[in-house]
Amino acid sequence: MKPMVNDQTPPPAPASRPADPLPQDFETALAELEDLAGRMNDGNLGLDESIALYQRGVALAQVCQRRLEAVEQQVQVLQGQLLQPFDDAAARDAT
Repeated sequence: MKPMVNDQTPPPAPASRPADPLPQDFETALAELEDLAGRMNDGNLGLDESIALYQRGVALAQVCQRRLEAVEQQVQVLQGQLLQPFDDAAARDAT
């Protein structure tokens, strides 16, 4: 007797599909994160898809956080170069 073949096998769950590469720029990662949040807030997703989107969202949030930290460091370096004590600047101008 042949085993029955089920032609209505559901597609693999989103979590088992290869993940799309994460965007490395802040704006793209944030836009995708906002889209995911909107889709999850709609409440029309199954459990597996919700978990997969949540995992993707966490990864996107980490990309955004790392990028913000890098930019914050750049700003601090730039501010350090521009900000000098008032007395030092006045002494140089007087000479």
